[in-house]
This record gives sequence, structure tokens and C-alpha cells, in this order.
Amino acid sequence: MYRAELPLAASPLPGLAACARFAERVVGTLWWDGRFPALTQDRIPRFRPGNGARTAYFTDADVGDDWTITLPRRYRTKGIVLHELAHWALADQRDLPTHGATFTRLVLDATAEFCGPERADALTGAYRAERVRVGAPPRQGPDGRWRYGWDERLRLSLQRAVAIRAGAAPTVTGVLEAIEGEARLVVRAGDATHRIETTAVWSVEPEA
Repeated sequence: MYRAELPLAASPLPGLAACARFAERVVGTLWWDGRFPALTQDRIPRFRPGNGARTAYFTDADVGDDWTITLPRRYRTKGIVLHELAHWALADQRDLPTHGATFTRLVLDATAEFCGPERADALTGAYRAERVRVGAPPRQGPDGRWRYGWDERLRLSLQRAVAIRAGAAPTVTGVLEAIEGEARLVVRAGDATHRIETTAVWSVEPEA
């Protein structure tokens, strides 16, 4: 993933304050609100200069909203800011791989929205060249919110308990027993077996 992203055109930002302002613009858009409504401008991670750091990185908050994004001078670009904001956006979804298919899908979508289609096409080509897995696009639930990760969670959840939402039907909670091709899921809930059309699924969440 890093081999794909880092060589692309940088879109540099003039300093740490400019990086923070760019992040505020991103988080203040309807695009962001439609995906991560709980992550508002007043909760954006603090930006740190990272003097002596060898790379940019996001630091998760164990308690409260004390997230940080560390950006050494050479990493102060739109692409890197979007990459770190994607880490923030998915920080509470701990069942997903840190740099998995859901993450790269979000980075790609954010790149298209905030850096333009040409940059997104270049990133798509770079991901393909480096054989980076990119997840399926998000799906919109009846509440209007777009949700990422439904496809990656299906791959990770065979024989595990999940809560699946599809269309306007009630949530189905049970063990994901099988994925029948690309057409339907088989979920066992107690003595009942549910077959759910995959095309209707918009949320998959792990159950404890």
C-alpha cells in the first residue's frame, strides 16, 4: 500500500496549520457527514509536527477524543492528510485490518472527492500495480448514511456471529454459515436459517 501511495503527486500543503485547515474542510463537508456523522470538526485529531519522526502516523485515543496526527515536514500533503483521516474514521472499527480493503476503499473515495478524479485514477492504477486489495464501495442504509466494510467483514466472519442489515428488513443476528457464490448469505439464528440476498446488505457488524 505504501509503495502505491507514496510515489504519487504530492499536492503539498504549506505547513502544519494548512494541513489542519484542509482536514477541517474535509470533515465539514456533506460527503464526510454522510459517512461519519459522529466525527465532527470539533473532534478532529490534533496535528503534531513530528520533529525527528521518520513517517506520518495517527495515534488512537484510548479515552476521550485525544487523537493525534503526526506529520513530519515531508509528509504535509493532501494525500497523507486523507490517509490519516481515514485511520481516524475507522478507529472504532477494531475488527477490521488497519490497512485492509475497507481502509484502501475509503482512501480512494476520499481522494476522488477531495483531490479529483485524475488523482484517484492514478491511485487506482498504483493499487492495482502493487496488488493492493480495495474493498467494495460503501452502501447506503435506510437512514441515508453510507457504510464501509460490509464486504470485508463478510470475508472475515464465516462461522462467526454477526448482525446483518439488508434493505429495510429487521436486523438478522446469527452465525454466518456460508456465502453462496455472490448471490446470498446463509445465517443460522438458533433453529432458524436465513438466506439473505448479498446485493441488499448494507451493514455487517461482529457480535460478541
